[in-house]
Amino acid sequence: MNPTLLPKHVAFVLKYQKDPLKALVMFNSVKKEDGFKHTLLTYWCMIEKLGFHSEFEAIENVVMEIRMNVDNSLLEGVSIVAMRKYGRKGKVHNAVDVFERMDLHNYEPSVLSSNAIMNILVKKGALDGAINLLDSVNGEGLSPDVVTYNTLIYGLCKNSKVVEAVNYLHKMLNKGLEPDGFTYNPIIDGYCKIDMTQEADKILNDAIFKGFVPDEFTHCSLINGYSRTVT
Repeated sequence: MNPTLLPKHVAFVLKYQKDPLKALVMFNSVKKEDGFKHTLLTYWCMIEKLGFHSEFEAIENVVMEIRMNVDNSLLEGVSIVAMRKYGRKGKVHNAVDVFERMDLHNYEPSVLSSNAIMNILVKKGALDGAINLLDSVNGEGLSPDVVTYNTLIYGLCKNSKVVEAVNYLHKMLNKGLEPDGFTYNPIIDGYCKIDMTQEADKILNDAIFKGFVPDEFTHCSLINGYSRTVT
């Protein structure tokens, strides 16, 4: 009697097989085993392996198979993994495509998915896309959280668009979200880097009034900002 082949056994082999294409051959071959069915675990391991080795065409095929064989309500985690793999290799359009296809396959992305794609867009400097994403998320009834806004604010400040970042700070507050150090510090640092230290002070004073406690990063930003204005 042959021992039962379980998904955890396949996942183990996929994880430690160094050659992604050999892993894919094994992944496909086990589907012929009596009683075996791939699970989210084995799909996730396969996408991880292929993504690490930039086998994106193969990823597309695996993702298509997932959509046919796995309950739609369980697909978001796998989609996030695929988006992040694309993002790390600079394939932003592919990552966005995975995100946008969620609706087409009858499962709606949550704020976790929107935060994942927001992070990819911001890291690649696609700020217009990030802003459009936030607008569309709001329009579709999702509720962006502090992470969503912080990611966009960081990207705007990194690109010297501090006034726009402050606008999104106000939108956060209007939605009842509580800003934190990851909200205030990029804005304060951004103002200091464009020699607008008085505006940085205003933001800091307002933040302290709301309960924010300045940290080492806050103080370093202000010291550097004032040093530039003095010289």
